[in-house]
Amino acid sequence: MGLDISHLIPTIKQPEDESLDYIEIKDLNPEYLDKNKTFIAEKDFEEFGKSEVIFFLQKGYQRKGMSGKFYSDFQNDGIYYDLQSVARAYHYLEGDHISSKQELQINFQKNFIDNFVEGKSIFLISW
Repeated sequence: MGLDISHLIPTIKQPEDESLDYIEIKDLNPEYLDKNKTFIAEKDFEEFGKSEVIFFLQKGYQRKGMSGKFYSDFQNDGIYYDLQSVARAYHYLEGDHISSKQELQINFQKNFIDNFVEGKSIFLISW
């Protein structure tokens, strides 16, 4: 496994689109759900039955590229709703053999910070 960071915004799922990410509403905070209740949908899980979810479009994605301290300062499977947390994460960017720190900074600024909309966007971290 490894670190995956996503910037997601809610969307209405079209029946033919099976590629959308989703999060079960039980995993989202009540304030966020109240602001985005029009996006709540039902998804049928074969093994679990139906569950309420919100589908998301991915506006930003990064694999790895963070310093070791990032893992202690942010939560695994963490969902962050505020631009301040996203801006704080920017300071943990660290280049590697695939991308330079500058490339990561440009990508992160464009796809996570500049287009983040508080109340709609979420910053999802998992490893």
